[in-house]
Amino acid sequence: MRSQFLTLLCILTFISCGLGLFDSVVSFFRTDAVAETSYVKRKQTPEEERNQPKQYFEDRAANGAQPMPGDPEEIRLLAIAQFVYSLLTLIGAILMFRLRRTGFWIYLAGVAVGIVLPVALAGFGALNTSFGVFFSAIFAGLYWLNLKDMH
Repeated sequence: MRSQFLTLLCILTFISCGLGLFDSVVSFFRTDAVAETSYVKRKQTPEEERNQPKQYFEDRAANGAQPMPGDPEEIRLLAIAQFVYSLLTLIGAILMFRLRRTGFWIYLAGVAVGIVLPVALAGFGALNTSFGVFFSAIFAGLYWLNLKDMH
């Protein structure tokens, strides 16, 4: 029987991976739009900020210190890396949700890919845009605590 904690971890991973897959596909096919995205600093009250919807590409993971890469080819390579990372971690989470121990190892492979592939494809500067992998590493430790429940 699956623990509530393992269920919660898997559901959070499903959501994160789904968003990651969606984001990577959009970034891959809309590379020019992503490349043109610039950081927009606004002076709004919290009330105005809540009532005004953001456009899809606006202010996504970009800030003054770490803007999104402007090179379309680099964006495309990072989108491929994010897709592979999100897909592997999603497959691992699905298997762990079904209490399969191999899912943990696939998830770990996905985390390793999420760290290594962006650096291999786009250089060490790519680590600025792959912050989600940090949380996946924490989740890997939490999944490891539930390894005894899997077979």
